[in-house]
Amino acid sequence: MSIVKKIKFIPIILLSLFYLPLLTFANQELQTPQPLQKIIKQRAKTVTSGNLQVPLITWGGDVATIYTSDSGIFKSHNLDVSVFVENTFPKQVEKCLAGETPFIRGTMGMINSAAEVFKKNNLDLVVIYQLTWSTGGDALVARSSVKRPRDLRNKTVALQLYGPHMDYLANILNSANIPINKVKLKWFSELTLPSFDTRGKILDPVNAFLKDTSIDATMCIIPDALNLTSGGKVGTGAAGSVKGAKIILSTKTASRVISDVYAVRSDYLQANRSTVEKFVKALFVGQQKFESLKANQSKSKEYQKLLSHAAKLLLGTPQAVSDVKGLLGDCYFVGFKGNKQFFTGQGTTRTMRQLTKEIQNSFIQYGLMTKRVNLKSANWNYGSLGTGLKQKAVVSKKRTKRFDTRKVEQKISVESTQWAEEGTLFQIEINFAPNQSEFSQEQYKADFEKALSIAQTYAGSLIIIEGHSDPLGILKAKKKRRSKVEIRQMQQQAKNLSLSRARKVRQSFLTYCARRGLKIDDSQFVAVGRGVAQPKYNPPRTKDEWAANRRVLFRIKQIESELSEFSPL
Repeated sequence: MSIVKKIKFIPIILLSLFYLPLLTFANQELQTPQPLQKIIKQRAKTVTSGNLQVPLITWGGDVATIYTSDSGIFKSHNLDVSVFVENTFPKQVEKCLAGETPFIRGTMGMINSAAEVFKKNNLDLVVIYQLTWSTGGDALVARSSVKRPRDLRNKTVALQLYGPHMDYLANILNSANIPINKVKLKWFSELTLPSFDTRGKILDPVNAFLKDTSIDATMCIIPDALNLTSGGKVGTGAAGSVKGAKIILSTKTASRVISDVYAVRSDYLQANRSTVEKFVKALFVGQQKFESLKANQSKSKEYQKLLSHAAKLLLGTPQAVSDVKGLLGDCYFVGFKGNKQFFTGQGTTRTMRQLTKEIQNSFIQYGLMTKRVNLKSANWNYGSLGTGLKQKAVVSKKRTKRFDTRKVEQKISVESTQWAEEGTLFQIEINFAPNQSEFSQEQYKADFEKALSIAQTYAGSLIIIEGHSDPLGILKAKKKRRSKVEIRQMQQQAKNLSLSRARKVRQSFLTYCARRGLKIDDSQFVAVGRGVAQPKYNPPRTKDEWAANRRVLFRIKQIESELSEFSPL
C-alpha cells in the first residue's frame, strides 16, 4: 500500500499518567524513562483457570486474532477464549501478573521492556508467536536540518515512552553509527494527539514537534507523518504541517524492525504446554483463513462483518471500517513460515534472538532496563505444529523480483550524482588494492556481515553497490596535456573497471548470503560503475587518500516514493 494513503485514525498505545513521574517544560509534560520493574508493584499470582483471556492491541495484526475468535477456530481447538483490548501496556503487564491472563501482547520492544518485571517475580516471559512486521505504519519525520539518519547526531528527537518506537529509533541510530547518548531525547506519554482534554498540555511527540522548533525530529505513526509533511512530500507550514519537514524513513523501508508478538508466563506454559500449543496452532489456522477471506473481500459479507466487529473492538465504533483497512495495509502477516524463520533463524538474520539482543542493549542505554534478561522462546516442534496448514505445503519455485534493475541502472545513468545522494540512508565502504580483481568472502566477511544486517533490517530499501576508481592517473594525463580522446578513453576504462569490481563484489556478497542459508532477493542489489566521477579526494595528496579513492560503496537507499517505478506489478 502506498505511503500516502489516507487514514482517519490509527492506534494509540496509551500510557496512563498514573505510572509516570512528570517533568514540566513550558506546556510540555515530559516523561522520565524508568524500568517498568520500578513502576509496577503488582506481585505474581496464579493464573485463573477456565476461560482464556487473550489481550489485543489496536493494530492490523490483531484483526486475524479477532477472526480466529469470531469464526470459532479457537473453539474447534478445544479452547475457551475471550479477547479484550488493552492498549496501556503497563496495565497489560499488571493483568498478567495478577493472573487474569497468562498472555502479553505487544511489540518485541514492549515485551522486552516487561521482562525484568517478571524476572523480579521469579518468572520468565516466553515469546510464543509472531503476528506481523510493521511495513509502513511508523516513521521518522525531521525538519530540513536533517537530510538523512546520520544528521541526527547532537539533535533532539521526540518519541513516546513505552510505545512501539523506542527500539525503532535505536535501530536507526545504530545503523547510522550514532551512540544513543549523542542524541537528546524528549519522552512523552502519548503516541499521538489524545482524544481527551489535555488542559493545554502537550502530551505527545507530534504536537511537540509541531510547536517546538528546538525539536529536530519525531517518531510517529504514518497519518501524523503525512500531516506534518503536507501529504508525504515536504511540509509547507500550513494546515498542521511543519515547513520543510520530510519523512526521512518509514517502516516501508525499515520493514524488519517492529515485530508484533504474543508472549506467555513461563509457569503457565510449563503447566499448560498443550493448551498454549493449541492456542498457537489456532492462530496459524485463523491467520491463514483470514488472509484467504481478505483476498476475496469484494465478494464476502463475512469479511465486511468482521471489519465492523474489529472496528468496534479496536477503535470503539463499528463505523471505522476504513481505519481498520488502513491498519491492515501497514502490516505484513508472517504466517507459519515467518514464525519458523523468526524463532529458528532459518533463512533470516531478523530473529527473535537478534531483536532481543538489539533491543535490550539499547534499552539499558535508555534507562528502561537495568540489565539483560533472558527472554525465552517456546522451542516449538514446527514439523508437527505445521500439520494441516495449507501454506506449509505450498512451495513456489519462482523467485519474486522486487525491483527492475534495468530501470534502476537507467535512472542512475541519467541522474547519477543527484539520484545517488537523494534518499541515501546509510553507506558501507570496502577498500581494495590497486589492481585487485577478486573480493573473497573470507577477506571481506566483516563488511559483508554489516551490509547483510542492514539489508535484512531495511528490507524495503534498494542497495546500490558502487565501484569507484582513483583519478590520479587521469589527472596526471591532463597535466601532461594528453589529447581529449585519450583522456575520455582513460575515463571510460576507469568506469568499466569500477563496474567490473562492483559486479564482483555483488556476486561475492550474494554467494556469501547463500552459504549462510539466507534467501536474498538479488534484485535489491544493483551494481554500477562510477569510475572517477566521485572521488573522496580530488586530487589525492597522500598514499592513504590514494587508497581511499579505490573503493566499493554499499549505498542503502530509501525509494518509497519510487517503488511503483522500480517494482514490476
